[in-house]
Amino acid sequence: MKRTIILLMAFALLTMRAEAQLPKVSKEAKSAANPGKLLSQLANAIQPSSFTGAWSGSKGGWLSKAQKVSDALSMANTISSLAGFIKPGLFKEGSSAQNIIQTAKTVKTYADAAGLLRSFEGGLKPEAFLKNWSGQRSGWLNALNLLK
Repeated sequence: MKRTIILLMAFALLTMRAEAQLPKVSKEAKSAANPGKLLSQLANAIQPSSFTGAWSGSKGGWLSKAQKVSDALSMANTISSLAGFIKPGLFKEGSSAQNIIQTAKTVKTYADAAGLLRSFEGGLKPEAFLKNWSGQRSGWLNALNLLK
C-alpha cells in the first residue's frame, strides 16, 4: 500500500514538472499567427514595383480574400494567387510562380500552407521587398511557425 502511494506521488510530481516546462504562448503570439494577417503582412511588405500591372486592380480584392482565409486550402489558393502577381524576374533561381502554384495544389493542412508561404517568401529576391521587411521578417517567421 505504501509503495502504491509513493508511486502515485512520484507520478504526480513528474507530471506537474513536465507541465511546468511547456512554453506559454501569449495572446499576442496567437493572434499574430492568424493566416489572413500573415498573408496581408507579406503582401504589404512587397515592393509595389515587384507586382505586375494587374495587381493594382486586384489588390483590394486579394487583401479582402486573404482576411477571410478559413482553412488550409483557401490559404494555399490565396498564396498561389499572390505568386501570380509577382514579376517573374523577382524569383530566385529555382523558384517561380509556377512552382508555388503547383505546390499549392498539394496543401492539406495549415502546416503545409505555412510551409508554402515560407517557400514563397524565401523564393523571392531581397529587392522584391520593402527595406523595412528585414526588421519584420523574424517576427513574421515566428508567427508563421505557430500556425498549425
